[in-house]
Amino acid sequence: MLSRTSFSLALLAALNACSSTPTSNQGGDAEVSGSDAVTQDVAADDVVTSGDAETPADATAPADATAPEDAPVVIACGSAQPTLSGIRGTEGLVIGPDGTIYYSQGGAVGRLPPGGSPEGRWVTLQGASTVWGLALDTQRQRLYVGSPATQSIFVVDLSASTPSATTFLRSAGQPNGLTMGADGTLYYSDFGGGQVYSVSPDGMRTQITTSRISGANGVAFGPDGALYVDSYNAGSLIKLTLTDGRETARETVATGLGSPDGLAFDADGRIYVGDNRGRLIRLEADGSNPEVLGTGITSAANVEFGAGALSCTDIYVASGGTLFRYTMGTARGAAVPWHR
Repeated sequence: MLSRTSFSLALLAALNACSSTPTSNQGGDAEVSGSDAVTQDVAADDVVTSGDAETPADATAPADATAPEDAPVVIACGSAQPTLSGIRGTEGLVIGPDGTIYYSQGGAVGRLPPGGSPEGRWVTLQGASTVWGLALDTQRQRLYVGSPATQSIFVVDLSASTPSATTFLRSAGQPNGLTMGADGTLYYSDFGGGQVYSVSPDGMRTQITTSRISGANGVAFGPDGALYVDSYNAGSLIKLTLTDGRETARETVATGLGSPDGLAFDADGRIYVGDNRGRLIRLEADGSNPEVLGTGITSAANVEFGAGALSCTDIYVASGGTLFRYTMGTARGAAVPWHR
């Protein structure tokens, strides 16, 4: 039997042992070491915020939570406005994610890299005396080029040390407007045949229209997922609803557009049309309230918003004269696949 003194000493020792045991982290807060932290510098113009930036994250969210799939895509852009006087007589136009301007020429494609000078006849196209639409597949590093003279679509491998053009699609009719779908499919209009086609990356062509569009010209996907097509001969803008890659509905959303050629959207869904009669026209997303933004643009054709080193609020218009630039102010271009 322990004496009262021995018992007291034993109890005191036990209490001391308990007080030295580390306390467990009941709150589950993780500590990240400096070597594990990942940071990314983002230009101030590229930051998109939603809600209160100082509100702490929900402590109940799972550790592998990801951003919503419908989170807005932000296109990187700068403020450059290069001299365009050396770029004349263009029809096709597309701008890469770094701000490189690609433009059509007779029998060739030219380019203007960021901070550089125009490189006329950068890539030549065998037999293609006339060159119309351009489209850019950044995922596969391809530039597509339509030529009615050869009734074909060429492809330029941008990853090659010395890019050159090869035939991608033969018997294409008169390929005019070209654009890319979000899934990497190429879409183009056949001006003479009046149809619109999709072409898979391996060259399989599918007609998506169910009837002719007179003088099918510029093509572009809207923020609603529909494919919009300029009818050059009718002076109208057509909206095609696609289901499984085929037309299931058609609607004329605007008329009285002169000879609509180029087509683009801004981030708010408004529509921009290059009228071959010399105008740049803006429409509301539903095709209403036409507004003439620019006039005197010789044979205005394809239209494209800036990206990369270029200001995202400037819109470029291919022209029979000098390549035209219109400063939009605050309206940014839509987040098209080739600007990402």
